[in-house]
Amino acid sequence: MAHKAAHPGLALAAVLAVAVLASAVACGRPVPETTPVSAQSFQLDTLITITLYDGDRSDIQDAFDEISRLESLLSAATEGSDLDRLARNAGKDYVDVAEDTLFLFEEGAKFSAMSEGAFDCTVGPLVSLWGIGESGGHYPSDAELADALSLVDYRELSIREGGLAMLAKDGMKADLGAIAKGYIADKVKELLAAKGVKSAVLDLGGNIVLIGNKPDGSAFRIGVRDPAAGAADYFAVFEVADVSLVSSGAYERFFVHEGKAYHHILDVHTGFPADNELLQVTVLSDASYLGDGYSTVAYLLGLDRGLALIEAAEGVEGVFVTRDKKVYVSAGIGDAFVIVSDEYQYGGPIP
Repeated sequence: MAHKAAHPGLALAAVLAVAVLASAVACGRPVPETTPVSAQSFQLDTLITITLYDGDRSDIQDAFDEISRLESLLSAATEGSDLDRLARNAGKDYVDVAEDTLFLFEEGAKFSAMSEGAFDCTVGPLVSLWGIGESGGHYPSDAELADALSLVDYRELSIREGGLAMLAKDGMKADLGAIAKGYIADKVKELLAAKGVKSAVLDLGGNIVLIGNKPDGSAFRIGVRDPAAGAADYFAVFEVADVSLVSSGAYERFFVHEGKAYHHILDVHTGFPADNELLQVTVLSDASYLGDGYSTVAYLLGLDRGLALIEAAEGVEGVFVTRDKKVYVSAGIGDAFVIVSDEYQYGGPIP
């Protein structure tokens, strides 16, 4: 499967784990024409920052309330959530789930098909087994891996008309971590836009969603985290507007076992974290849930297949960073992306 392993408590797992982009880069940013209103909240097991250039604090509070509503549906750690009830009734009966949950299951199935099963929203047992999060992780035995993998198969998730869903086997668990945070970011953008907000930066623990341009009409400058350095360091900058940016990488959540690091992006074909030449994949898209899904799938597939997938997708662009610090970009990136670190060089065509 392709899934970013979760925080110990949340089935929003990787949902939260892709916090790889810095928000607006301070250097070179002109002073906005209006004083922005900004607030932070710890939700989805991560720090969320919402900055509005033409709204007020009540709008931000409404956004935080919407995040709480969706988290209560999509977190397996919340008693009574859709994912919790699905797990409790796995192998027994159908349960009614919200339209939001059904949408993510349906979109997850599309990512599963395009990735030949690498992406799988029933990866919950494998995510729980590894337990990669704030408190460390667990290196599983062969028997443990076999048991967990026997419970992972997106084709065993059934959906019926009327908003009903069921997991076929007792012990199965759904995990929407690879796309749920992006979806929540999209819903927040939708809510704020309906309130008339035309200029904003939403940072949901690394899923960056931009509403419009800066107040002066220019693009936002967004720094892309250096995957080989600290969280505050960036190796490249995007100048973009009204778009989502999402990154996936092995550096965000991991633990060390017998001298080797094991990260949170799990491959259901092997049961282990994906092991290829990539350090990071960043995806630009109109919808943040698409950025979540494509960045995860592309990371799992590796450079050649991942880049081909992005090139074939409509309205999606990508930046790939390999372990030797080479940067490869999709054809549509153009001059919106600039490398600003001497340690990184283009490995393919320069935009």
